[in-house]
Amino acid sequence: MERIANRASEATAVAVLREGYWDRTELIRLPDGSLRVRKASQSARTGPWSLVALRREIRYLQSLSGQVAGYFPKLLAAWDEGGRAGYEMSYIDDSRDVGAIAQSGQIDQSQADLFQDALGRVIFDLVHTPARPDQALSAHVKETMFGVLAELESQERLSPLIAAGAILVNGQRLSGTRLAAQRICERAGMLSSLDDGPCVRLHGDCFLENILLPARATDQDWPQRLTLLDPVSVAGVDRGHPMFDLVKYESYATGELLALRSGKVQVEGFDRPTENCYLYRLRTDEPTIQPFVRIDWGGRFRAAYVRKYGPVNLRAYHLLEGYFALVMALCTRGLQREARLLRATIALNAAVE
Repeated sequence: MERIANRASEATAVAVLREGYWDRTELIRLPDGSLRVRKASQSARTGPWSLVALRREIRYLQSLSGQVAGYFPKLLAAWDEGGRAGYEMSYIDDSRDVGAIAQSGQIDQSQADLFQDALGRVIFDLVHTPARPDQALSAHVKETMFGVLAELESQERLSPLIAAGAILVNGQRLSGTRLAAQRICERAGMLSSLDDGPCVRLHGDCFLENILLPARATDQDWPQRLTLLDPVSVAGVDRGHPMFDLVKYESYATGELLALRSGKVQVEGFDRPTENCYLYRLRTDEPTIQPFVRIDWGGRFRAAYVRKYGPVNLRAYHLLEGYFALVMALCTRGLQREARLLRATIALNAAVE
């Protein structure tokens, strides 16, 4: 295995590419003029999974070999000392993330299909290889759900939804968030279904913004020339049930994750806690969300999943939806936090319907 540097390079920051929840990704220029991408923790930003997730991401990239390694940028340096961690990777010039390509509307269904077919092959045939879990996925999901709920319930504005026995969401009678999570734990085989089937190496954060394509189309096969970025979930998951990657991918492919992140969602009810009546609605008429309505960004990817692993367990799927929403509720504030908590409540109820 090729040796990599164990410290950050002397370099000048050129641009901030992404502000993460616990880290920052920058384009940097070395003294010789070459460009790299650096992802590093920020001391001013900490969270329950901050360094854990970044350390696992470094471990993940260091472990890549063979054909799958060609679908990730090359790891050039990595460090972890003094409570700070980070790594540097090769810069993929003249590329664009697929989330931005999708939002531009400058891609047709046949190109989106080619992309999904290629992504399905890479994720399900190359990334997904047998792996031994650090912790059973069911145990992680249970611990995370109730940990997040304990944290959020301390906030006066959120606690009525979490603690309620019965609520109305979009006119439908549901259990409050905590009760829905408890019902999942009490349902025989519900949590343990996350440990059924193969345990594989996951991407962990598989959605369109973490995938690059050439910025300019040069031939009809360009949607298949993809590069994967930022493996490992926000909560540090990189091994587990294959469905983990499917749920994460589809959350963005439907436009919902983008709507949540950009505030293109209507949320009501938190100002009237005694009524226990809430509204959750995506603003699918917004120009940035419309491309995900016009183009099916998920059907071919799901079909590839089903061919490899069989039918989707819908209860387990909804459970993972609820888990993802709770994780991101803890990482966000304001409207995003309220919307994600409502989304988690809807999903956890769907898991036990």
